[in-house]
Amino acid sequence: MGKRSRINSPSVPAGFTLIELVTVMVVLGVVSVGIAGFVRTGTQIYVDVAERDQVLSEGRFVVERLNRELRDSLPNSLRVSGDASIQCLEFVPVLFSSFYFDVPVAPEPATDEVKIIATEANTTDYSYQSDHALVIYPTSTTDVYSASTNRRYLLNEAPALDPADNKKLILTLPSAVQFATDSPSSRAYVVDSPVSYCVSGGQINRHADYGFNAIQNTSLGNAVLMAENLQNDLSAADQDKPFRVAEATLSRNAFVLALLRFEINDEVVVFNNEVHIPNAP
Repeated sequence: MGKRSRINSPSVPAGFTLIELVTVMVVLGVVSVGIAGFVRTGTQIYVDVAERDQVLSEGRFVVERLNRELRDSLPNSLRVSGDASIQCLEFVPVLFSSFYFDVPVAPEPATDEVKIIATEANTTDYSYQSDHALVIYPTSTTDVYSASTNRRYLLNEAPALDPADNKKLILTLPSAVQFATDSPSSRAYVVDSPVSYCVSGGQINRHADYGFNAIQNTSLGNAVLMAENLQNDLSAADQDKPFRVAEATLSRNAFVLALLRFEINDEVVVFNNEVHIPNAP
């Protein structure tokens, strides 16, 4: 008989046992839960920080904007009005101020021109618009917002340098008028139409270009959103109201107390601000 050759069959790797498969699945599950929790926590921290940073940025923006505008507001033009659903702070922006040479006060004859000292600010930085007005010696909000007090008159055209003296600026009014009184310091203000900051529905909006009203109006258009997430309780005591005005006295100028309380994700950020009004009538 011939010799038979032996053929070695290749080795077949052994498979995983059921216990090994179950063990791997349990380990992967535990690792996945840990990773998911870590990712979820990190994501939530990022979202919370981003939202808080947004609230802080909006708060800083509206406070800085309000501060700058109030510092350039007309003396005695600050007033606050509202109810449990809305509160508005209103003021009149000053475009430029100077000193006049003379204004017609009874029994002086009426005139449609007022000459003031020309400065670089009121000849180069000023741009005339039809709703700009000249105000002389406003001692109360009534003097500012009521036309019957004869302290505020619209300008008829852009101010122009006096041809006879380029150090004088001529302010032209629509008709011949008389002012109620002189300013003790001969100060004249050229102003824009009023501006209001209103808090309502968790938002603070800026309103402009709505004109003068003898009685403060809180139902205004032309709203520009300045910030959200405000939580001031407008129906509570004055301490939680967003705006309070302290009138000027003989020993100090007027100032505004602005309390803006923002809340997001159960975190509260409070901006408590006091703005002094440096101008004097």
